[in-house]
Amino acid sequence: MMQPYDAQSEARTKAKGKLELFRYEDISLENSLWKHQRDAVIELYLSLSNGDILKSPLQERGIPSPYQGLPGWGGTMGQILGSYAKLYCATGDYRLKAKAISLFEDYDALTLEHPELLHQGTYYFDKTLGGLLDLYEFMGCTRVTDAISRLVDQSMIDLDRTIDRDGLQDARMKGQIEWYTLPENLYRAYQLLGDEKYKTYAAVWHYDYMWDKVLNHDFKIGPRHAYSHVNCLSSAARAYEVTGDEKYLNVMKIAYDEITAHHTYATGGYGPAENLFVDREGYLGFMLLSPWDLGGEDPCYTNFAGQRVARSDAWGSCEVSCCAWAVFKLTQYLMRHTGEAKYGMWAEQMLYNCTGGQPDIKPNGELLYYSSYFADGAMKSTVDRRLRAGGENFTWQCCSGTFPQDVAEYARLAYYHDSDTLYVSQYMPSKVTWERADGAVTVENFSDFPKHSTVRFRVNAPAGSHFALRFRVPAWADGANAVKVNGRAEPWDALPNTWLTVERDWTGDDLVELDFPYRLRFQAVDAQHPNLVALLYGPFVMVSDEMTILVGDREHPEEWILPVEGEELTFRTLPGHTGIRSFVCRTFRPYLSYPEDKWYFMYHTITDSLEKKEKEKRTVNV
Repeated sequence: MMQPYDAQSEARTKAKGKLELFRYEDISLENSLWKHQRDAVIELYLSLSNGDILKSPLQERGIPSPYQGLPGWGGTMGQILGSYAKLYCATGDYRLKAKAISLFEDYDALTLEHPELLHQGTYYFDKTLGGLLDLYEFMGCTRVTDAISRLVDQSMIDLDRTIDRDGLQDARMKGQIEWYTLPENLYRAYQLLGDEKYKTYAAVWHYDYMWDKVLNHDFKIGPRHAYSHVNCLSSAARAYEVTGDEKYLNVMKIAYDEITAHHTYATGGYGPAENLFVDREGYLGFMLLSPWDLGGEDPCYTNFAGQRVARSDAWGSCEVSCCAWAVFKLTQYLMRHTGEAKYGMWAEQMLYNCTGGQPDIKPNGELLYYSSYFADGAMKSTVDRRLRAGGENFTWQCCSGTFPQDVAEYARLAYYHDSDTLYVSQYMPSKVTWERADGAVTVENFSDFPKHSTVRFRVNAPAGSHFALRFRVPAWADGANAVKVNGRAEPWDALPNTWLTVERDWTGDDLVELDFPYRLRFQAVDAQHPNLVALLYGPFVMVSDEMTILVGDREHPEEWILPVEGEELTFRTLPGHTGIRSFVCRTFRPYLSYPEDKWYFMYHTITDSLEKKEKEKRTVNV
């Protein structure tokens, strides 16, 4: 039997989190790049007609429609629907609530008139189910329960449960791609609605092949689709919440450590050409090098479909919007269930160096599908260089469904709480309201971080109230970190990847200042390519507008890469550090703020001397 609507109930959740998420409506984004992105998404997506959003499934089944539809392969209706609901809660913009309700009503009427629309593959089914659940959970729209039940009942009839379960996206999958992401929303349906059928059906789709390997620290998983294999860890999260079995939490923790340590670029981006766990030592670096630079090395590899293919610049280094969505969810689950500060790191990287660096989606549906880090250069472009067999361009595709979810989630990445502590994980300008027994507390980040390294918070609390604030110290913040309360320096520890705790009696209107000094540092792409490096400055990955060889002490870049006077976050090499021409210098700026349609270079070859580099080259040639 279905229980009455109660989005906050944890009666069916056996593993309660150590930390809790705030509601979307408890947090507001202040003026910043991230608020601009969210506002632009809202206006563009409100301009889409329901008929155009719904055209794709009608067209696939030959059902007449007067609408033109959205170009591309479609399938994003559920994601767009859920985004309307969450963005409404995050902003209070009533246009979004009205749009969410009207889109659901049109979808529901169509499926009642044409029940064949409920025949969906795993990919579209998962996204549609997620969007309907968003309406239920975040807007309290109980009318969707019948639509959810009908959709799931039909999938139980249609989907083939006998397919091979190793996750290789080949013919054996019978078109049921990304099936291993299904448990997340099916378990979520059980948690929200209480019907046992959702719980039973979720267990059918457990991804035991990957999860068992991860538990055994066996990472010879084989090349698999990158975004969805990070996304499947959110299915493990919901399995943990419902069953209470610690093995699912361990799957997430072990996978997080492995992927962030060995399968991500300096940006936090991952999945070159959408591949993860490729059977090739040094595949991160290999995928950045053109045949010109491979020195006779085999330019081919086996991809996530089991095909032998050649490396190509048409497939980029990170599927930005989708990859970020998987990371945002995973890090939220891990933060909630462990309370450990280190899980904010990956989300931070994606915020500042992936989604934050995206240009706005164009009105025709073009967006930055890939962020590319090729050693021979790349540019931010919304023009995709691939074409589907049916002639569809890569517009209004999967990333156009995940990007509005990304921006809706921005604010909720920033704050968590337990009964007596507020946790600050991300430092975008924002404000949170925390309801406590002795009165509401508001904490406002009014700084311009990450533009500057100092973060300032106004803490408005009932005078005399006692509680703790915990601030996540970034992984890169290994310098002279400092804390002030009302202008007075305090001796609290501020160690990287830990919580800095400020516990005190609050006066009612307090100022907390944190300073995490930035420093320049190099990061190699992987162990097999130690001399292929990216330059970082605090949270930023830096890029140059020209290709170069870097010549200098990699342990002390601050000695030969100096700030440019009068230009914020801009650095330039001293003469004699970019190759044979002693007068040539190179300038570096954050990838975050780099303009669209202009060449940039993120990864460079570094050597401490040209003579040594030439000697190494001669040795290899011999």
